[in-house]
Amino acid sequence: MNRRRILVALWGVGVIVVAILLFPSLHKLSETPTQQTEQPRVPLQPSPAETVSIATAPPAARPLIPPVITVAKAAPAPPQATISVNGVNDIDPAKAFGSKNAPVVMEIFSDFQCPACKQLYTTTTQKVMDNYVNTGKVYLIHRDFPLPMHAYSRVAASYSRAAAHIGRCEEVEQAIFQNQEKWEMNGDIQGTVAAALSPAEMKKVQAIVDAKTFEPLIEKDKHLGQLVPVNQTPYSVLHTKSGQTFPVVGFVSYDVLKTFLDQLVSQK
Repeated sequence: MNRRRILVALWGVGVIVVAILLFPSLHKLSETPTQQTEQPRVPLQPSPAETVSIATAPPAARPLIPPVITVAKAAPAPPQATISVNGVNDIDPAKAFGSKNAPVVMEIFSDFQCPACKQLYTTTTQKVMDNYVNTGKVYLIHRDFPLPMHAYSRVAASYSRAAAHIGRCEEVEQAIFQNQEKWEMNGDIQGTVAAALSPAEMKKVQAIVDAKTFEPLIEKDKHLGQLVPVNQTPYSVLHTKSGQTFPVVGFVSYDVLKTFLDQLVSQK
């Protein structure tokens, strides 16, 4: 009986010893990680086949730009050559009237929007045309001198000059002066001129105005006036064959001018 107790006691001690010897190993096994050790992550690089090169990508098709074709425009006709009469130069023959052999040359610097110029034209100049120009006594030159204070005088000068170069100077000048109060309110010089011409004539005049063909002649008249010098309109200059020059400033009645013209004509 005692022997059995001793064996049982020895077996129990042995079990305890074995448990003590095995426990550290079991403890270590419990500390062993169950997950695989993570490797450092490396950024993924595309394979050569997957790499997209922008530089080697075909460029987008560019739109075809047609070549610019320049069409040469016909040059406007050069202004008609000016002439000289009795020592007076740079005369546009389309704006001059009478015989070049007349004993007196009369220049009138005028502005179509000037009331005094209208008065001179309607009451004096037309009578001079009838009694002196058409009878070979006076060679009359119309000079354009549009004043900067008048908004439409230069346009009126352009239409008058164009009409003169198709042989319709007197008709258009008369229409412009007689309707001065109307067109100076709205600038409708074109309509005023058109009323005095046929449609075919107006088409020619408009083409000349649009092309500015005779603008240099208007500028020449202005330049000559500045040399006189013209300081107001109307401004007339009378020339005799003897070389005498007489300025007539502003409006002058026909009766006063007639007396003076008779004296100059008689000097021939």
